[in-house]
Amino acid sequence: MRIIRTEFVTLFLLAGCVALLAVPLKVISWFPGDLSFLLAVPIPERPLWHGHAMLVGYAQMVLGGYLLTRPGQRTIMLYGTLWLMARAAIFVPGTTGLLLGAAFNIAVFTMLFIYAGLNFFRAAKRLKSAIPGMIIFLLLLAESLYQAGAIYGYEMLCEGALRGVIWLMILLLFMMGGRIIAAATSGALQKRDLYRPYMAQGRLETVGIAALIAAATTDLAMFPVAISAFFSILAAAIIFCRLWSWRVWLVWDFFDLTSLHLGYAMLAGGMVFYAVQTLILGASSLVDFHGALIGGFALLSITVMCRTVMQRLRFTISLPISMRIASLCLIASALSRIAAFQDTASRELLIISGILWECAFIGFIGTLIWLVCRFRSAKIANANRS
Repeated sequence: MRIIRTEFVTLFLLAGCVALLAVPLKVISWFPGDLSFLLAVPIPERPLWHGHAMLVGYAQMVLGGYLLTRPGQRTIMLYGTLWLMARAAIFVPGTTGLLLGAAFNIAVFTMLFIYAGLNFFRAAKRLKSAIPGMIIFLLLLAESLYQAGAIYGYEMLCEGALRGVIWLMILLLFMMGGRIIAAATSGALQKRDLYRPYMAQGRLETVGIAALIAAATTDLAMFPVAISAFFSILAAAIIFCRLWSWRVWLVWDFFDLTSLHLGYAMLAGGMVFYAVQTLILGASSLVDFHGALIGGFALLSITVMCRTVMQRLRFTISLPISMRIASLCLIASALSRIAAFQDTASRELLIISGILWECAFIGFIGTLIWLVCRFRSAKIANANRS
């Protein structure tokens, strides 16, 4: 009988922890006067540290836990240790901290590319199948550029690298919708004798990938914002078309699926918000991506992580009530963060968004711990019976 390994859950838990801790640290830095009683908490002083932690630090653990299925326990422990050292390096002052952070962060992405990214190239029979491997390589490149900008004091290079990471994650999430969400929705429809063929929608996916690459390229190349906004809206429209074509309302009571559908829809809605904001302001900003990242990236990632844990530990895939509440909290957090773009009650909305985010990840971390404890208890009980 195949041994069920649980090392990957540790990586998912670390992803939840960095998401849980980075937001309060940012809030304290926003309102130092009102939160002076918390100033003893160490606050990183480097520019863009929050965005880097929430994007790179979080994504490294999500991708690692999901993709590192073949490496043994020692490799995964090394991966997690390098990640922890990279997170700790941000609190080391001066050039020493910058060099340590660069070395450990680049090492993490290098391991991810060697152990997971190269597999996509080896197994690819066509170019589209190799795109996830290309994305992991480009994430490594973007991180290298970010760290070079941090070491040499080029903040614009750091911001451009983070912007590249955002587009790469959006592209990866879009493709995930064509694989994981489409397959899971198809399976649920088949259970109700509502089978629909061609759920993957290959041609539509190709157009969406092309639109996202065009949006990312024009944004990073600083073309007129209207061009990137156009392609972003086109990609969002394709996501909505896919959801409509999948007839997602027919399986609304499968909440593990509904959570994926909502996350996919929030990704599209966040991209529309990004496009509208850039058109109104006449310039693109990292802040404009919050809707897509909180509502799309965060919701899709915690749902996929929880489903992955349940699947690999051989539980029935049905999200616990704690995860359902966490998903709703993330949706509300995203909407609150989007609403804070204007001046009226923006501070209050930011705080509300942060509180809802914290609640969501407390629920997520608690759920994973409960699932592992439940698995180990069942394992011990089976061993005693035998």
